[in-house]
Amino acid sequence: MRNRREEEILKYLETHEFFSTEQAMKHFGASAATIRRAFVRLAKSNLARRVHGGLNRLPQGGSDALPFVMRGRWLENEKTRLAARAMEFVPKGGAVFIHGGSTTLGLAHHIKSGTIITDSINVCGVLMQRFPSGGGPDVILPGGTLDLKSDALVGPRAEAALREYRADAAFFSSRGMDEEGVLDTTDTQVATARLMIRNAALRVMIADHSKFRKFGLTRMVSWEQVNVLVTSDHAENRPWFEMIKKHGVKVVLA
Repeated sequence: MRNRREEEILKYLETHEFFSTEQAMKHFGASAATIRRAFVRLAKSNLARRVHGGLNRLPQGGSDALPFVMRGRWLENEKTRLAARAMEFVPKGGAVFIHGGSTTLGLAHHIKSGTIITDSINVCGVLMQRFPSGGGPDVILPGGTLDLKSDALVGPRAEAALREYRADAAFFSSRGMDEEGVLDTTDTQVATARLMIRNAALRVMIADHSKFRKFGLTRMVSWEQVNVLVTSDHAENRPWFEMIKKHGVKVVLA
């Protein structure tokens, strides 16, 4: 697990292309050797790229260019905290949709009963580890084609199955957002997310603080289709909170 210094380095790289060793030394009041060790650990985890004199952020928007297993390490502590906060919206013994993603995966570490309908193989993996002899929630997979990079079952078969289910709540994340609503990068993942959101009584978006500065190619849903946004309290995002609230969304800070 990364320490606070490494989390701050990643946060800096979300808005800057390059973080020099000298800049980091001044920022943290640390020695060159300490900074280099942190840079090396992040590079070995494929969360950034080590270059002469410092650290470069990854191309194509950082964590979104990574396979699922690597994205899960991006802002890991924050995502864990957000999932725990979102649990207050999981009905005890009820049915929930969990759309595949590194942010929503954390819910699988907490839910103990009810029914989970998910397109995520990793959600199933977590539950199998937690309940090796059974006794946990019932799990429904919709079928379809597995997108290995995104950890999602997609395609016509997945969509056809999801049309038939209803749930008390849907939990989802996204690539980013704008003033009108939620954005993502691929039509296939958006299609399954829309079905889960449409067929749920309560729609809960879980978003780490970096999503407020990112954009996607396609619209997932409008803000009017979101009931709750669970996110972190970062000062630069507070104007967004006020704008989103005007659409009737409850903003919950973790």
